[in-house]
Amino acid sequence: MELRVSPRYVVKNHDDSGDESDVAVRCSSPTRYLIAKLRRIAKPAPDQRKYRVLVVDDSVLPRAAARTMLGSASNLRLVGEASSGAEALRVIDTLKPDLILMDVHMPDMDGPATAKAVLIRHPETKVVAWTVSESSDDLLRMMQVGCSGYVLKDAGPGELQRALLSALRSESPVPRKMIPEVLRRVAESTPLSQSSVVPLTSREMQILRAIAKGQTTKRMAADLGLAAPSIETHLHNIFRKLSATNRGEAVSAALKVGLITLADL
Repeated sequence: MELRVSPRYVVKNHDDSGDESDVAVRCSSPTRYLIAKLRRIAKPAPDQRKYRVLVVDDSVLPRAAARTMLGSASNLRLVGEASSGAEALRVIDTLKPDLILMDVHMPDMDGPATAKAVLIRHPETKVVAWTVSESSDDLLRMMQVGCSGYVLKDAGPGELQRALLSALRSESPVPRKMIPEVLRRVAESTPLSQSSVVPLTSREMQILRAIAKGQTTKRMAADLGLAAPSIETHLHNIFRKLSATNRGEAVSAALKVGLITLADL
């Protein structure tokens, strides 16, 4: 009985540290060896990006709490703190944050005024309101100047981190319990424009109703049987057609022109 031993090939492996090491692969043919090598090369590297976060709050305790909660995040890094809107504007060019977690009520220069000034200078920066206020007035004031989301200070570390990452994905994290009242106010304050025709496709309408209910991209992808990038493409088209920059604005605009009703919330 003849015993055949497959040739031993060596594949170069580059680990996450950049070091190169040999990985022995026993294959029955050069073709299988090549496949094994390509699989090693094509292995996707983990996303190790840490998004830069600046916290703006006039109180010491909330800043300390944010420091603790962000310290456990693998992809969020606190790069600075500011105790006022004016200080935030002084340090933003140096710190270059991807996202600013900002209190709403601050003396001299409050959250809406600070967020507006920040976004004029750095429109690519995400601003998320962080407050104890459950007032729909405060939420609307922050959203109207271009904030990406609104998080209550009683949120735990996991909830806060998820909200910030949602904002960085151009979603609009808002406390679910506040959405109906805010959208009702928007709908009641603006009469329906019956002459406005927004040509959304049936798929875009499905996604519009889903975001009105506060669903995430992942949930929509699962419910509709689509890939997440396809959902993002549809969202981009919805935003363009409704002249919106985020999900909250899209839902508000859809209410104004009668594409959806309060029953869809």
